[in-house]
Amino acid sequence: MSRGTTQQSSAPYNRRMVLDLVRQRGSMSRKDLVEKVALSPQTVANITNELEAIGLLVARRQKADKLRGQPPIAFELNPNAGGSIGISLEPGRASAAQVNLVGEVLRRESMEVDTHDRAAVLAAMIELVRAVRTRSLGDGRLWGVGVALPGPLIATDISFVGPTALEGWTDLSVLDDLREHTRLPVFYSVDSVAGALGETLFGVAKSLENFFYLHLGLGLGGALVDGRSAYRGANGNATEIGHVPVQPGGTPCYCGNTGCLERYLSLHSLAEALGASDAQMQDPAYLAALIEKPNKRMQAWCEQAAARLRDAVCMIENMLDPHSIVIGGSAPKALVERLVELAQPLRRSVRGGVAQPGSRIVLSERQEDSSILGAAVLPIYDMLAPRPEVLQQDRRPEAEVADLLGQRTKDRAGRL
Repeated sequence: MSRGTTQQSSAPYNRRMVLDLVRQRGSMSRKDLVEKVALSPQTVANITNELEAIGLLVARRQKADKLRGQPPIAFELNPNAGGSIGISLEPGRASAAQVNLVGEVLRRESMEVDTHDRAAVLAAMIELVRAVRTRSLGDGRLWGVGVALPGPLIATDISFVGPTALEGWTDLSVLDDLREHTRLPVFYSVDSVAGALGETLFGVAKSLENFFYLHLGLGLGGALVDGRSAYRGANGNATEIGHVPVQPGGTPCYCGNTGCLERYLSLHSLAEALGASDAQMQDPAYLAALIEKPNKRMQAWCEQAAARLRDAVCMIENMLDPHSIVIGGSAPKALVERLVELAQPLRRSVRGGVAQPGSRIVLSERQEDSSILGAAVLPIYDMLAPRPEVLQQDRRPEAEVADLLGQRTKDRAGRL
């Protein structure tokens, strides 16, 4: 059960709790909310009245089962009460989308960009924001811009190194420049964490408290979600699974090690196997043709990539015991389905014999939009997610979303 709290500074937290439950269930009556959040009927009524007054919730009469009496009122999220823009940065390409409060992609754009050139990246992001925000959210407001980038992001020996990262970058001050140009709050995250939060809010992990997210794109990343929050690690670089060595004496990796998982299981490794470019790996038509009629090199890559996927699943399960492994990212769903098929039977692990059939590996239903949806989720997650630190923010219930939900004003781009 989700539980609200009665301490004096808890109002923003309780409002977020109610919004999160309505989002998960799609529709809830006050009676159902009272049972789930363990707050008084009057407190729940006050919260729903406030959220309805500013348009975050809409009330609808449920269908009556009997002729006598009024049917109860159910509350739903108002899709047009707010939204955000997500930007996904991959080497050589930037993509963006505007997303409403229930995760519907309203408009998307993408462009090629030299990601070694930070000025060019900033110009591309500003242009993408301008292009996708032209579609109205009705009476709603744009809550911010989320940016998803390949990690690690905090300076380490392997940060911003290699063709699957933003090679040559030394800092992320360009995101502060984006905030100044757009005059919108900017949030950023490693692409794997963004994708995991996207699946938590709007995807196949909506009902999961615990799962591991595998982000398959040009590179390979991962994120552990527990209690509906991503585990960050000591320096914010946790679960960088792509650079775990899996093949002794294997293919040299740009991180300085050999035999790293990403060197066998990523779109960049597929490009190398085919003698193609990374830009071709970002072309849906090119990949679709390969998947439909694979040549010998494609088939050979799929077989070895599936073997490494089998190893990765066993490793993740034995180390972390997640409820499920959710696979998303920019790789086409048809390709991921092929790899999962070839990876069967999975290796024996602590999940074998315990997990329900089909729950050990779950594929994102938003595969092609996974990266930009994950980025767009960042401002929405910051606004909606019931997090303990919100308890420390004592805000008066004014008719502003940020005040009602206890969102801090950020002077710089905020990392999630």
